[in-house]
Amino acid sequence: MSTAEILTNREYKYGWVTDIESETIPRGLSEDTVRLISAKKNEPAWMLEFRLKAYRHWLTMKEPRRWPNITSLFLKSIIRT
Repeated sequence: MSTAEILTNREYKYGWVTDIESETIPRGLSEDTVRLISAKKNEPAWMLEFRLKAYRHWLTMKEPRRWPNITSLFLKSIIRT
């Protein structure tokens, strides 16, 4: 085990703790994900409709054939942090 792994895996001994609020959403991109993110950002209804329209259009698009092969990308695994 490397020194970096040893240092990062040991118990923190100085007592400082930062409690950071965080939320998780399912992996991938779906209409529900678009709605959830829009709600979290308190966006107006017109912005949500714009995003949903763009998402639905993206679903109809075909992968470009004249660009480098991107089949190794797992679009369903995209996570927004």
